[in-house]
Amino acid sequence: MSARIGAVVIAAAALAACATAPEYGPIGQTGPWGYSDVQNPDGSYTIRVVALTSTMAHEYWDRRAAELCGGTNFQKNIFRAEIPVVTQTGYVTGPNGYGGSYTQDAYGSLIMEGYLRCGAAAEAAAAAPAEAAAPAEVAPAEASAPAAQ
Repeated sequence: MSARIGAVVIAAAALAACATAPEYGPIGQTGPWGYSDVQNPDGSYTIRVVALTSTMAHEYWDRRAAELCGGTNFQKNIFRAEIPVVTQTGYVTGPNGYGGSYTQDAYGSLIMEGYLRCGAAAEAAAAAPAEAAAPAEVAPAEASAPAAQ
């Protein structure tokens, strides 16, 4: 009886391990999911996230952006979000010893990529009122030629 309970506990633990969400971290360290980033020559960053769902992709992207910028003062521009189709091929052997090759298409993980500019959200908000407060330039009056009658 106790062996049966032990087997059930082990099976439940194995299923729970399979059902856990991927851990946040760099791609490769935590498996095929996570983030990678590179700093661009202009000081901005390009962040790439690979995740299971769009919600997870946005959470990973925003979390990495906050880490790079030191807070939530950043501007993001997502330029790529796709779920690629992955073609899988193989060979299957039947019970009689004969087999055949197969090809099937399956959806891959969601890939999201975008530009990050730290501090840009606050700078853009501060610059907008300053531009609105500046007086508009008045064009000089054009000399009018006498009208011919």
